[in-house]
Amino acid sequence: MFSKIIEIFSFPVMLLNMGGGIIGGIWLLILGEWRLLLIGIILIIISKWVLSILMMVGMPLTGIALYFYNKKNVLGHVFGFLTQLYTNILIIGTCFVAFFLCSKFYKGSEISITYIPYLLWSWGMALGPWQFFASKEPNNEFTAITLFSASIFYFLFLLSLFIHPYLILIIISLWCVVQLIVLPIINMRLAHIMTEYQNQNNVIS
Repeated sequence: MFSKIIEIFSFPVMLLNMGGGIIGGIWLLILGEWRLLLIGIILIIISKWVLSILMMVGMPLTGIALYFYNKKNVLGHVFGFLTQLYTNILIIGTCFVAFFLCSKFYKGSEISITYIPYLLWSWGMALGPWQFFASKEPNNEFTAITLFSASIFYFLFLLSLFIHPYLILIIISLWCVVQLIVLPIINMRLAHIMTEYQNQNNVIS
């Protein structure tokens, strides 16, 4: 059941990752939204450095987590959780900054099809920098899982805007719970399993 749900949302997320921002940008260009386009392009370029600096702020947490992991101390899991929590807060924060910025330029009195190019452009602004980071570590399963989760929930959030306000609140709540609590725990569990597996192989060899 869960795998089927993932498969259903994987296709639209893949399409949006491939061309959502580009289509939104061209659409906004036709609408004459030069200012939003320029701001978006500048922010996409700058955000790579800004987010890199912000992630460096969280590096001490990673170092502390590794120290306690090597000592086989339970605090390793605590700081490992905090490390992933910090990164996921940055991801969610980036999504909502992009969303509110693009929405500020939308002049419609109600949500309609004319809102779509602004949302598509926000997709590129929100997830583009994180896709860039993920491309630098293609073999990192944890990065892939985290980005995929954020992409699915941002897609559901944008979709919920056209359905009902209560659904928006539900999606945001689920997003925060999964991205900030469930996902870090799952990633830590996977890391533990992978470490144990590697240790067993080292012993055998």
